[in-house]
Amino acid sequence: MKCYTGPAGKADFLKAPEGLPVIIDVLRASSTIIVALASGAEKVIPVEDEAEALRLGQELQAITVGERQGIKIKGFDHGNSPNELLHADLKGKTVVITTSNGTRVMVEGGIIASTLNAGVVADKLKSQPHAYLLASGSPLKSDEDLCAALLIEYLVGKINGGERVEGAVQAATESLEGKALLEGIRGSASGRKLAAYGSSSDVEMICTQVNLYPLIPVYRNGAIRLEQ
Repeated sequence: MKCYTGPAGKADFLKAPEGLPVIIDVLRASSTIIVALASGAEKVIPVEDEAEALRLGQELQAITVGERQGIKIKGFDHGNSPNELLHADLKGKTVVITTSNGTRVMVEGGIIASTLNAGVVADKLKSQPHAYLLASGSPLKSDEDLCAALLIEYLVGKINGGERVEGAVQAATESLEGKALLEGIRGSASGRKLAAYGSSSDVEMICTQVNLYPLIPVYRNGAIRLEQ
């Protein structure tokens, strides 16, 4: 996959947006979005500006998820934490989310990817002639997203080689290459920062639960819903 990073990368991609965009902010926006939808949320609306996210959340009577620099924003219902959302009542509800990086790289038709749905994303990509990663951070601060993308590429290779998704995921989590990529997420600057902030459970979930949620969230018309 060709890689674009941050808002500048998004702008470059949009100059010639052929192929399937894959949006990854593994620590933690894309992972949180996947958990929200897996927990029954009807849709997730990503918003760049925190004041606008709070206003929209109040207007829609939605659940608000907000984070800046890894810390929950005052006035929001939840921080950007997949584990926290596991314990929230989201069934049938709208979630409005704003984060430091991930909500700034959404593009129309993009699929939201994480380790948590890496197997099913890889299965979708196996027949795609072109796929493009839009990583959330800057080129120098996207190590964890690049590791997640390489993990998905590894899975695509296994599936194209005849493995079923479950077998490909097992191979990825047991191989030296797959373990190194997951350790790259854990040991990234973002992973270490989140652990220091007391969110190590999120990091561990993301690094150990590969394809726990075999779902494809898609961003269209300003909202993220599960692919039908």
